[in-house]
Amino acid sequence: MYCDGCGSPFATGAQFCTQCGKRIVGAAAAPGAAAAPVSPAMAAARAGGDGRVGRNINLLAGLWLANGILRLMEVGWLMAFRRLMFDGGWWQPGGWPLHFGTFWMGGLMFGGAALGFFGIIHLLLAWGLYERQSWARILGIVLGILALIRFPFGTALGIYTLWVLAPEGSAREYDALAAVGAPVSAARYTA
Repeated sequence: MYCDGCGSPFATGAQFCTQCGKRIVGAAAAPGAAAAPVSPAMAAARAGGDGRVGRNINLLAGLWLANGILRLMEVGWLMAFRRLMFDGGWWQPGGWPLHFGTFWMGGLMFGGAALGFFGIIHLLLAWGLYERQSWARILGIVLGILALIRFPFGTALGIYTLWVLAPEGSAREYDALAAVGAPVSAARYTA
């Protein structure tokens, strides 16, 4: 068995870790009971943090995936709106003063390009988190900060992202998970 504080091995039945002195959670187990095998990679991931990243990373990646898909759907809606309104649709912008129609067209195109860019970046972040890429944590923090201004759902996603990825313990845990490169299940972090 391994200490959940420092990751060092300890004898079955021990009450305190000999390396860090932390009280061992499962100390009441019978001395002859066999413990589930823990690989060194899992011990390193546990030692890196409190398990917050391991428990939440798949949900977080799924939320960013959904957010990216919704962004790309918004681009499709803007394209349909532009076609309906300006390409022989309800309004004819040629009669508007000061080329207001051109201003609208430019605004819709810029908005669509921005939504498309961020939609693709959100999908890239979701893939990076699922695959435990080393750069995904930093991208997640940056996008989490940017998402705070999109009230209410973006704010909630930004707060959740920063709660999972920003703490120092999460950095160590994510780095350990990224080094392992294997998918993480929440069952590995339960006692």
